[in-house]
Amino acid sequence: MPIVYPPIPGPRLTSAEAGAIAKRARKLLRKGRLTAKEFVILDTLLWSCRRHGEAAATVSYSALQKLAHVARDTIAKGLRKLAQLGLLQAIKRRVRVVWGGGTASRQATSSYVLIAPTTESSAPTVPRELKILIPVSVEVAAAQAGLEAIRARRSAQIGMGAV
Repeated sequence: MPIVYPPIPGPRLTSAEAGAIAKRARKLLRKGRLTAKEFVILDTLLWSCRRHGEAAATVSYSALQKLAHVARDTIAKGLRKLAQLGLLQAIKRRVRVVWGGGTASRQATSSYVLIAPTTESSAPTVPRELKILIPVSVEVAAAQAGLEAIRARRSAQIGMGAV
């Protein structure tokens, strides 16, 4: 019976962000910084292994081998390269098992958190707080001028040493 692990709580990943990750990977592929097999591994993680809306994919090397049709060593090297390029972050997970009268720790299936590229368009460039300028009436302008005159006299008194 297979062991089912709970999903890793983490950031959400929208469809637009997933598309941005794929777009960035295609650019890296065209520039020669990513091989075709590394691109296939990322594409498999992005579209075949990840649940909709989640940024993390928990998948074994064996499952990745079957889905991406690449060798186990290629998967290991490809995942390291994708992490170096900042496209994903690998999270090693451990499981405690009862063994020989005590407990032991074994490595479980790793999780891979896909990292959406941060761009200027991802943050609002226009300030959301708007200052509304209201015309000042004559009475308010006179009161503001009086307060400014009082401030000027006090600062002059403090400068002369009188309190």
